Amino acid sequence: MQNRFTLLALILSLIVISACKEKQIPTEETSLKPQYGGSVIVGISSDVDVLNPLFSQDIISGTINDLIFGALNYSEFDMDKGELVYYPNLARSWEIAEDNRSVKYILKTNLRWSDGKSFSANDVKFSYYLYTHPEAASVRQDLASYFVAEGKNKIEIDNSVKVENDSVVIFYFNQSVDDPLFVSGLPILPKHIFEKIKLKDLFVNDVNQNPVGIGPFKLEKWEKQQQIVLVRNDSANYDKIPYLNKLTFKVLPDYNNRVNQLKSGEIDLGQNLRPEDAQALKENFKNLRVETIFGRDYDYIGWNSIDHALYLKSNGKNIKPHNLFGSVKVRQALTYAINRKEILEGFFGEFGNIAVTPISSIFKTKSNTDLLPYEYNPNKAKELLADEGWKDTNSDKILDKNGTQFKFKLMIPAGKPQREYAATIIKNNLQALGIEIEIEIVEPSVFFESMFTKKYDAWIAGWTIPLDLDFEGFWSSDLNNSFFNVTSYQNKELDEIFAQLKQTNEPEATRKLLFKFQEIIHRDQPVTFLYWVDNLVGYNTRLKNLKLNPLAFTNRVWDWFVTDGK
Repeated sequence: MQNRFTLLALILSLIVISACKEKQIPTEETSLKPQYGGSVIVGISSDVDVLNPLFSQDIISGTINDLIFGALNYSEFDMDKGELVYYPNLARSWEIAEDNRSVKYILKTNLRWSDGKSFSANDVKFSYYLYTHPEAASVRQDLASYFVAEGKNKIEIDNSVKVENDSVVIFYFNQSVDDPLFVSGLPILPKHIFEKIKLKDLFVNDVNQNPVGIGPFKLEKWEKQQQIVLVRNDSANYDKIPYLNKLTFKVLPDYNNRVNQLKSGEIDLGQNLRPEDAQALKENFKNLRVETIFGRDYDYIGWNSIDHALYLKSNGKNIKPHNLFGSVKVRQALTYAINRKEILEGFFGEFGNIAVTPISSIFKTKSNTDLLPYEYNPNKAKELLADEGWKDTNSDKILDKNGTQFKFKLMIPAGKPQREYAATIIKNNLQALGIEIEIEIVEPSVFFESMFTKKYDAWIAGWTIPLDLDFEGFWSSDLNNSFFNVTSYQNKELDEIFAQLKQTNEPEATRKLLFKFQEIIHRDQPVTFLYWVDNLVGYNTRLKNLKLNPLAFTNRVWDWFVTDGK
């Protein structure tokens, strides 16, 4: 689990320390003694895709998987430094080699899986065998690039993850790794469960619905499209035993329904609140608090760079530029044509910023702040489109080129009101240039399946950026192994940057390479970056000891407790 105090809490604590060095002033939160028992209900916008970290793709699934499956370490985000800090979890301690090419973990020996079986180093090794084996088809198989290769896209597992004994495991990398603890910090899976399943059958196996984990919670029940109920995992001998007995994630696709249930107390916590609702909750509901999580989530418009129908028909062998979005100039024009400031101010007010690249400003030394947002400039957009041959040749008010009209569907997932709001403005902006858009709202599971299988021309979605700032899986030209490169953007300059990043762990060299990466993305506009979104979280005051942070709203969930015992 990945955790950090909120920026607000940090500021308040500094004020208190500076004003009263000898005696800290107690607050309601610090004066309350945590108590065991009770339950909390969290409202979520959509159901999870799968309860298995091998395959989970969306943020909510990842959050819940982190509660069920433990990792060797857990991390928190230091906002002052703009980087991760790590703490022991399933491991008791670790030792990183001076050249950053290996890390040795000493594991906790008393831990048990939720079915009572003992945890050991063999579980760690087998988990990474599954993550990296091509037949398992994990969405995280790009991790294989860090390890010794046996063949194309397959690692020598015995030389990459070595078990010395039940409590000692060593990771060996094929290069100096910038952040060895991140690479070795994926959730661990139970070998005794997964070794019985054929690799090709993993994705469809019932284990994805009934997980056995070693985290602070375990699954009690999963009622599809209704709720995921977790209970405290007392069998694990976990040293971070939660105070809560139960943690329920209630599926509420309708935003207004989520807000109303937060007001009525039917749910205890809801996130991604609209600014106007957050303000109203603070002013009118004394039993609710609202806090802000800064800086890792951005929305974007995806432009498919390739002819996806041809690509799919040829099983990925035939790659040609998309007839609308394959041109850099066209993508630049589309960004110039969209009034992102109007979208941001109209929906988010002060709770967001226009996005420029995929690296947030919270990563203080890695964000290239010299790059400025593309301004809203319809005239510049017209010039670029004309340069590429897009003109209205038949006076029908739609641009055309070689007999093709500039028209397309813009797909968005249901349950995201900010994207519906943005889509309307985008449609009006582009229509003014002679580009015709049809907005189509799709049920989330269908939307994401189609997005990841490259079936859409254009869409609005969002990413939470990776904490290790490893973007190869999102932007590498190797479309067969870059699962998250949903736009199919290809650039050999970036591929070389990714290769160089693997060869250095020197901070200044890494910073320069990441700056160059951002310059190329900013120039080519494979997506139109819309805005960084502050996550406004509302919660009932019965729920205590929350420490919201950019990593996960469930930060240090084992420390949560309720005051009424319900």
